[in-house]
Amino acid sequence: MELKSILLLVVGCSILLASFLFIVYRIVERRQRSTIHGQLQSRQLWERLHTKKWGERLSQLYQRCYFIFGRIPVLRQYVHKIRRRIASIHAYDELTMRRETVHIVLITLLLVMVTFGLLIMMHQSLTSLVVVGLTFLILNNMMIDMFVHRVENRLLKRFVHFLGDVRHYYHAHGMIEEAIWDASEHATHEAEQHGKKIYDILTSAEAEVLLEHYYEVAPNRFLKGFAGISHLISEYGDKVLKSGSLYLNALSQLTQEVQMELLRREKLSYLLRSLTIIAVAPVLFTDPIERWARDHFAVMGQFYDSKFGLMMKAVVYLTIIVAYVLLRKIQENDEGKFARSKRKRKWEKVLYELPWIRILVDRLVPPLFSKTYERIKNLLKDGNSPLPMEWLYLHRLVYAVGSGIVVLILCIYLHIVGSQQIINVTNNPAMMLGRVDAQEQIKADEGLKIEREITLQMQSQRESLHEKVAEAVERSTIQFKNAVDQKSTVKRIVAKIERLRDEYLKWWELLVSLLIGWIAYSIPIGLLYFQKRMRQMDMKNEVDQFHTMIGILCEMDRTSVESILEWLERFSSIFKEPLQRCLLHYEAGAEQALEDLKEEVSYVPFLRTIEKLQLAVDKIPVREAFDDLESEQSYYRELRKQEMERVLNAKANWGQMIGFTPLYALIFLYLVIPLVYTSMNQMQNYYDQIQKIN
Repeated sequence: MELKSILLLVVGCSILLASFLFIVYRIVERRQRSTIHGQLQSRQLWERLHTKKWGERLSQLYQRCYFIFGRIPVLRQYVHKIRRRIASIHAYDELTMRRETVHIVLITLLLVMVTFGLLIMMHQSLTSLVVVGLTFLILNNMMIDMFVHRVENRLLKRFVHFLGDVRHYYHAHGMIEEAIWDASEHATHEAEQHGKKIYDILTSAEAEVLLEHYYEVAPNRFLKGFAGISHLISEYGDKVLKSGSLYLNALSQLTQEVQMELLRREKLSYLLRSLTIIAVAPVLFTDPIERWARDHFAVMGQFYDSKFGLMMKAVVYLTIIVAYVLLRKIQENDEGKFARSKRKRKWEKVLYELPWIRILVDRLVPPLFSKTYERIKNLLKDGNSPLPMEWLYLHRLVYAVGSGIVVLILCIYLHIVGSQQIINVTNNPAMMLGRVDAQEQIKADEGLKIEREITLQMQSQRESLHEKVAEAVERSTIQFKNAVDQKSTVKRIVAKIERLRDEYLKWWELLVSLLIGWIAYSIPIGLLYFQKRMRQMDMKNEVDQFHTMIGILCEMDRTSVESILEWLERFSSIFKEPLQRCLLHYEAGAEQALEDLKEEVSYVPFLRTIEKLQLAVDKIPVREAFDDLESEQSYYRELRKQEMERVLNAKANWGQMIGFTPLYALIFLYLVIPLVYTSMNQMQNYYDQIQKIN
């Protein structure tokens, strides 16, 4: 049975099995319902069960599917992967977390299976099926990201309405705890869970401990800020400012930050819409373009079967993979951008524990306190990478060795393909356009078969090759028009044999493999530079959010520089690690800790903020150090809008350039260049034939 048929059978059986399980579930549900109906004493209770909403039934089905999926080894890991992505959003509702997890799992698997089946029917070759598997993985990750980002954005939108309700009920009650509780009662499910958890924290005797625990599981920085501000004002009391209540003013500024974040995400999604699909789509059109070219340009088949054609296809596929990885880096949101890995079992740890690999990696790591070590260390910090220095060089080693071996295997495979093409190449008088006549094709195939047999027989001959080939041609059944045709056939077979002998792994191909491995050794560093560039675009947005939080904290009487640093560390994503180190050293000396923070941070607007914090340590009050925030608030708001537009446009330009690169590579490398190449060869053949006629 062919591989295509086997894969189609697997996909079909999977769909039938899913349908069978659904039918069994419906039958069992009906039997349970009929049993309950026979046991019920009250007609009213039965009607209430009978009119149960479909949403509740679907939720029960999701819970059962979650239990079933947890027993299947491969599917269990997939479910846990998605659960980790949305765990913080539904951290206090296990049933909702399971329902959302199974919902994403079922939809992604269904869409991927259907797409996988269609791709299998479209593709037939082994290399194409490998590409189909790659498309399967990319599509799966795209679906997961799409659904997870949708859940994150939905929580932010509902949190905005929740903050509006808190404002309304605070006007009514004048108490933060009661306002949060009433707002939670009228909020949607996601906001309700977090609102009630914050209410429990505020009314608990161990509010500080519970609040620190909530900071660790909160899904975004805005919920952390809301919980912290509510606790501070509930603990020390609200006060009236020129613009009104301190708490209401803080809610207004927090609402503006959430709305700004939503606007940024939606606009970025709009500017980069469909770019990932555009970048991945060329993988589906390589085979259709190849079949079209073979049908309309007969000699194009020889190009696609040649080593050069396979290299062009490999370059197109590599371009697609690189474009997908870079686009995913651009489209990641701040909350999850370059986040710490949460895998329980890291392959880096397992590999690094091997003694001989540890020795090799330790030799590759630059010496401590050297310039190279400091440069890579700063690059890891600027790229916000979770990798230690040793693991980074382990990645580089794996990339280098893996790429070198793959290129070496590809070279060997290309020699095998080249040998097959040499043996099977025909001297078919095919025209450049259209297809050859059927009788001419049959005649050419018969001559090719005899030439192939002679070539394989004479391949091992070393002496008097030309004479022995001429004798074999004379004994064959090939009919020649004249002696010149016979001599050209002998010459062609001899040339084939000489080319076959040349198809072996050469020293320079080994050198190319080493060169590609060396280039791959630099790929992790290049990705870090790209991440650093993307982070620099978002630094201004995070510093502006810092200023918003500082403006709120400055109005509180008990605010200190250390508490501001704690809030900034809690609210930060890009500058989180430098702020953590500053807080660790703050007790040993505030001035020195802030000075060390200035040395670690190179972004100028944040340096200005640190300098103001240095003044507020022992020279002037915190409110006076940041008195310009309120006076220039409208100016900074307009400046921030312009900065956001500039950053989004820059990301859009990067995304469009990267997203359309695979399409251009497909058109030029796989269609235009092959057409030009084969056209020139065909014209050269026509010119040679004309010269012979003359």
